[in-house]
Amino acid sequence: MKRFAWPIVVLALAAPGGASAQAAFARPDCPKADAALSAEARCVRDVRKQWQQSNFDTLQGAGLVFRHMARPSLDEYPAAKEAIENKTEGSFTVVFSVAPDGSVYNVAAVDVTAGVEPLARMWVETIGKWTFAKVGQAVTDVEHRRIYLYAKDAAESTRKPSGGL
Repeated sequence: MKRFAWPIVVLALAAPGGASAQAAFARPDCPKADAALSAEARCVRDVRKQWQQSNFDTLQGAGLVFRHMARPSLDEYPAAKEAIENKTEGSFTVVFSVAPDGSVYNVAAVDVTAGVEPLARMWVETIGKWTFAKVGQAVTDVEHRRIYLYAKDAAESTRKPSGGL
């Protein structure tokens, strides 16, 4: 599995049952610039794309093929919507398992940065609704990383965090 060059320091794990551990979040060292799409905005976009590709690679490496990829509706998660509107930065990992019939179980958020807990809960519930094509045997401890990172310059300030896998 790919690891990223920029560090995320893990302070604790978050249990899905409401216990909220918190992890530190470190922004990548992106250069600041004043161009239309600044160097920082490009860097942020690239970091998001790296995480998205890593998630795809993890699923593909485990032999998982989507049947249904549920997407969250921010209207159903007002606290998560507020975290995005406030541009709360952070990250977390959703760990889950897939049964041979393709259903998802044992979904939990780990390494949750303080402030993005509502986003982690939203994604735990959403990933719990995913289904995959049948697999020969259960696939356990699949990791799906999410990052919420925003460029600090004006050109990128009105864009939402990238979605995807």
